[in-house]
This record gives sequence, C-alpha cells and structure tokens, in this order.
Amino acid sequence: MSRIVSSSSGRIRIRDKNLRNQLKLNALKKELLNIAAITKLQENIHTGSLLVRFDPSAIDIGVLKANIDSSIDNVLGQLSVSQSLLSKKNISRYNKIAMLVSLGASVAFAVMRPKHWKRRHSLTSYVFLANLGVHLTIYRKPLLRLFR
Repeated sequence: MSRIVSSSSGRIRIRDKNLRNQLKLNALKKELLNIAAITKLQENIHTGSLLVRFDPSAIDIGVLKANIDSSIDNVLGQLSVSQSLLSKKNISRYNKIAMLVSLGASVAFAVMRPKHWKRRHSLTSYVFLANLGVHLTIYRKPLLRLFR
C-alpha cells in the first residue's frame, strides 16, 4: 500500500502520520537521498508530509515510485491492510457513500411507492440519519469552529 498521495512532473508527495516524528522523518530523508534522481526534499513535520523533487528525465516515474515505496517500507514498515481500510479518510468516504445510497433509496421508495413503501422509506431514512450522525461526529471540530 503506497503512502504516495500525489505526483506530477518532477514532484512526488509522501504523507504518513509517522513522518511527524523527526527521527523517522530524518531516517526516511537519508534513505531517499540514496536515490540518484532525487534533487531536493522538503518536509512538513506538522502534516507528516514530505515533498520529493526529482529530475524526470533521469528516471522513469514508475521506477522512482517503486524505489520510494521500498524506502518508505524499510524505514516506516509495511502498512497493514486494516490500517489503510480503517483510516479516518476511508471511514468518512464509506460513510458518505452510505449516506448517498440511503438518501437515494429513501427518495426512490417515496416516489415509486412499491408495496410496503412507507416501511422501506422509514428504514432507509433511519440508515441515512445514522450515517449523518457518524459524519457529524467525524467532522465535529471543523463544524464547531464555525460557531466560535
């Protein structure tokens, strides 16, 4: 599982919460500087981010990404599947999908009025409200900042 969050010509951004630790960040920087095509590393310890600048004519982007992933795994360790699937970002993504599906189903039951439509409409509405509660819990801090 890659920790590369974006890439463009000459730039690759790495993000991991472990990069907020200065010792691990320094170890990763030392490891990445062994790759010849990398020209500059720019860190942001507050976000756990590392911007890698490289010469695109010196190396294929696929090879570079594989080398970077290997270096990250050497320093920070393998990212387990459960960590990646249950991250806050993914939970929020799954929750938003469930909200959209349940809202769409609720509206469809109300419009089409099949047999037992009120029960189905109510059930999907409750599913939507439960997911809305999860969404508001995840984003409570940004929402509360609006009222300060």
